[in-house]
Amino acid sequence: MRRAIVVLLPLVLLVLAPSGCGDSPGGGPAATQEELAAPGPYGYAVRSFTFTDTSRPTPANDPYPGSPERQLFTKVWYPTDASGGTNAAGAPLVSSAGPFPIIGYAHGFLSSSDESVFLKQHLASHGYIVAAPTFPLSNGGAPGGPIIGDIGDQPGDLTFVLRAVAALGGADADLAAAVDPSRQGIAGLSLGGGTVLIGVYHPVLHMPDIKAAVAYAPASCFFAKDFYSHSLPTLIMGGDADELVPFDTSEAKAIAFAPPPLIVARLVGGTHLGFTGIQIPGAVNTDAVIGCPAVEQAGAGTRGNALLVSELTAGTSPSVVDVGGCGSICAESFVQTMSADRQTELEKAATLAQFESILRGRRDAQGYLDTVLGANPDVRLTVKH
Repeated sequence: MRRAIVVLLPLVLLVLAPSGCGDSPGGGPAATQEELAAPGPYGYAVRSFTFTDTSRPTPANDPYPGSPERQLFTKVWYPTDASGGTNAAGAPLVSSAGPFPIIGYAHGFLSSSDESVFLKQHLASHGYIVAAPTFPLSNGGAPGGPIIGDIGDQPGDLTFVLRAVAALGGADADLAAAVDPSRQGIAGLSLGGGTVLIGVYHPVLHMPDIKAAVAYAPASCFFAKDFYSHSLPTLIMGGDADELVPFDTSEAKAIAFAPPPLIVARLVGGTHLGFTGIQIPGAVNTDAVIGCPAVEQAGAGTRGNALLVSELTAGTSPSVVDVGGCGSICAESFVQTMSADRQTELEKAATLAQFESILRGRRDAQGYLDTVLGANPDVRLTVKH
C-alpha cells in the first residue's frame, strides 16, 4: 500500500452540519440543489482568441529559452438568446439581456482551456461570461514540458485576459459590451485552484478587481501561513479520495490559515478527476488509473520548484512558501465512493450559488450554501465567518 505524508494542522473553525433545507438567512426559501445544477435560461456559445501580453515575459523552461511576452490562447463562453443573430464573423451574438458578470477560469496541470467545458456552459447558460486561457508553461503541450513553477504568473494571466475580453472591438465588440467589469470572479481546478488561491490571498499577487472565488482541489500544500494575507468570499471544494491533491495536505491548510469568509466543502469519496466529470467504471479510484500516471510521467515532482519559490516570494517574504509541506504525489490510495456525475452535480450547484450570492446578491443562493449544501450526506461543510 502506498503511504502518504500527512500534515496535521491546528484548526480554528466552525463546522456546520445542518439537517434540513430551511430558509435563507435573509428570509425566504433557500435555492434548491436541483435548481442550481439545472441549465439556465440562456443558450450559450464560445469564441476563441489569442491574446498577447507584451508587458510580462514567459520564463525559460529548459530547453525552451523563454519569451519576452506571454501568449494566451483563450476560449470565451457566453450567454445567447433566441434571436439567431450573428456578428460579422458568423458567431452567435451575446444575449441582449446583459451586461453580465465575467469569470476567469484557471485550468489544471497538463490541461488547457478545454477543461471542464460542462461547467463553463453551465455558467454561461445562467448569464455569465467565462474566459479560460491556456497557460504558457503548465498546459500539456508547454514548450520544454509542462511545469508547475510558473503558477505565480498565472493570476496575472487571468487579469490580463479578463481585461482583454472587456476591450474587444470589431466583430467582437458585442462581447466586450456585455461584460460588467464591476462583477468579476475566478474559478479553477488543481494547479488552477492554486492559481485561484494566489489571486485571492497572496500578499503581492492577489487580483484586486475580483469579488468572489471558487477553487476545486487546489494545489496548495506549498502555501504557508503568511501566504493568506487577504480576505475575499471564497468557496473551496475537495474530494477526500483525491490521490493527486490529498485533502489533508492542501484544503486543510486553507481551513487553518485562510481568513474568513471561507466555505470548504469536503466531498466524501470524491476524486480529483471527478471535478472534470471523468470516471473509469469499475476502478477503485479513477485518479490512480489516469491522473497519477499522467502526472508522474510528466515529472511534476520538484521540477519547477525553484521558479515557483522565486515567483511567489518576489516582493514579499520567503515565509509565504513551504515546499516542504507537500508529500509525494499519489503517495496514498483512497477508495472512490462518489460518482463523477454526483461530483459534477455538486460542483455546478455550489459554484453557481457562490457567484450568484456574491455577484448578484441572491439571498436564496447564499441560503443554499448555508443550509442545503452541508445537508447532503456526502458533503462535510466547514465555514469560517
